[in-house]
Amino acid sequence: MSSVSYFNNANNFVANNSNFTSTTYVSVTDALQFLCKHSATGAMHDSEERSTPPVCHPGTREAVVVRIQDWYGNQVGLRKPIMWVHAPAGYGKTAIAGTVSKMLEETVGLDSSLLGATFFFWRTSPERNSPARFIITIAYQLAISIPELAPYIENAVKRNPMILWKRLEVQLVKLVVEPFKSLGELEDIPNRLVIIDGLDECINSGQESRVEKKYAEDREEVQVRVPELISPSSLIAFPSPF
Repeated sequence: MSSVSYFNNANNFVANNSNFTSTTYVSVTDALQFLCKHSATGAMHDSEERSTPPVCHPGTREAVVVRIQDWYGNQVGLRKPIMWVHAPAGYGKTAIAGTVSKMLEETVGLDSSLLGATFFFWRTSPERNSPARFIITIAYQLAISIPELAPYIENAVKRNPMILWKRLEVQLVKLVVEPFKSLGELEDIPNRLVIIDGLDECINSGQESRVEKKYAEDREEVQVRVPELISPSSLIAFPSPF
């Protein structure tokens, strides 16, 4: 991202009644870097922040993993684009998500990964315990995993860098929906799996209330917001390979 510097090497002067405006400008070559800078990079399945991510031990949770693989691999036209994996705490849901992420990432014989994007929420991480960077992080990974999409996401950031501070619904439209519409036909693009883990870890700590009941309500509201963003009803007019 370019920077603005006023009066380089100037000294011994006074500016009276002056107004200065600095405009954020992002070049195409810097757009992905700008997006990466504001992503929750620690939320990605293979991030350094998750240096020892949990995965399933050999011989465990095989039925669940196979069921996910069958659902994902047998999709025709993405009639059922979302699978919700739910179980009591401690069952190993994060390990299952990590295992599937690793398996898709290591799939050989393809030009690009079948793993579209991942986001692992975590309540003690300021970047990962809120949905604030959720869409930004997903969009950045999609630009990497789907090379054909990258120019359109880059252009969206270049046209309006302030999109990164808009409402999540606006970010979704500008950084994901519109780039895919610009891409056109999707028949030649293989399905990509987007894995989101730990919604109960999304507590939005920046808005905690001193009143316990109010805090619980706020937390539930922010947790519901993520599935609402990606629900089929929200993306009904959006053709995608997810």
